[in-house]
Formats: sequence, structure tokens, C-alpha cells
Amino acid sequence: MSDKENDKIIDIFRKPSVNGDTDRRRFFKGFQYVKITKDENGNYYKEEALREYAKKCFYIISVMRKNAIGVALYKYKVPYDSLLNFFYRFRNTKAYGEIIDIERYIPEDLA
Repeated sequence: MSDKENDKIIDIFRKPSVNGDTDRRRFFKGFQYVKITKDENGNYYKEEALREYAKKCFYIISVMRKNAIGVALYKYKVPYDSLLNFFYRFRNTKAYGEIIDIERYIPEDLA
């Protein structure tokens, strides 16, 4: 990634640096989060539109597993509706491996 591209990246989780400003970071059960109420165009999010968008997305979950010759990556295509079920099964069964990456896959017709 070039330096110009890095300049466009905003760290939304960094601590505010304004003098006298309190720490505005929020946490939920030990995980930091940021609340976003408007889209990139300044419009408020609509509940139904977000749900419909999410239902059309998939997640590519990369899992590293050991095998006879070393390690291999297994990539799972998980629909939005099955995401929590995937994590539950991965955690609560004899599944072996380590989650390495989670990437959102947006079908081309959504763009």
C-alpha cells in the first residue's frame, strides 16, 4: 500500500488528542466500539435497508489447520444468517483449527 493510500485511512478507535477532551472510546463486554448513525452521504441509516443488505452478504472465514505436511487454509463461505451458528459450532465442537481472517464478500450485483 502506498503512503498516499495510508493517508486516507482513519483510525476510528484512536484516543482523542484534543486538550481537555475526555476519552470517548466506548466498550461493550471488554470490546471497543464506535457508534455510527449516518452513512457516508450524511443520511441516517434505515433499519430495513441495513437488514436487506446484510442478508445478501457472505463472509469468507479462513481457518488454519495442521495436517500431515504442515498447515493448510480452509476458506468457508458463510451466509449472514448462518454466521453466529458457524462460530457456535466452531467453538463448541471438536473442530480444530484457528480462525485467521474474516472477510465480507459482497456479491457484484449489490454494487
